[in-house]
Amino acid sequence: MPYCEKCGSELSKEDLFCPMCGTKNEYINDVVSEAPAEAEAAAVTEAEAAASEMTKEESIAFAEKLGDLYKSYERLKKEIEDNKSQLSKNRDTGMTKTYSAFRFFWPYLIYAAVSLEVCYFIGSLLSNSTGLALFFMLGALVLPIVFLAVGGTRARRLRDESNRSAIEAAQNRRKHMDDLKSETAALDRKAAKKAAEIKTYDSMIPLAFRNSASMAKTVLLLRSNKAETFTEAIEMLRKV
Repeated sequence: MPYCEKCGSELSKEDLFCPMCGTKNEYINDVVSEAPAEAEAAAVTEAEAAASEMTKEESIAFAEKLGDLYKSYERLKKEIEDNKSQLSKNRDTGMTKTYSAFRFFWPYLIYAAVSLEVCYFIGSLLSNSTGLALFFMLGALVLPIVFLAVGGTRARRLRDESNRSAIEAAQNRRKHMDDLKSETAALDRKAAKKAAEIKTYDSMIPLAFRNSASMAKTVLLLRSNKAETFTEAIEMLRKV
């Protein structure tokens, strides 16, 4: 029977506070805190006992079941890691790279300058022939204008097409990232459920062997008659 730490009055296990002085009954807290640990220890003992009582066929089926659970969980974790890696590498800055018309126009500036120089040079060489000289001099004036006009029109068209493609690509990329985020969240939920299911067997399996590869080894030990029960196979893995 516990006693009050302050006044020494006798307390029952049901008393939250001392009926004489009102001091909190610390014994209650001790009982509450110890109860989960005792329940967990009891659960571990029961699980281990159940595993040791399995027949070889039951042990094999149990190990295969756990192997499938671990494999499924590992696959989910791998998919989540891959998705998160993609998301981290393709962070959306909210900016889309666009182009100016000059990107496509500058070659026509060169064409215009070259045509001007060539026509003027040839016209200068043919200065003795008035008709041909005038023709090339006229070309020196007209051709640069034609190149600049055609280049300006074409550059604007190419700019619009390139920017439209860039915007569409950015939108598709953002949609893919949004879909990837939704998929990753769904995978996280599945992985959490699978982890909770697997956790129920943690008391039977040491941390180092909570994976599909160890369960495959356990099945192999059982099928090769090196172990008779699941517990015995796990113990053999410990010693390897």
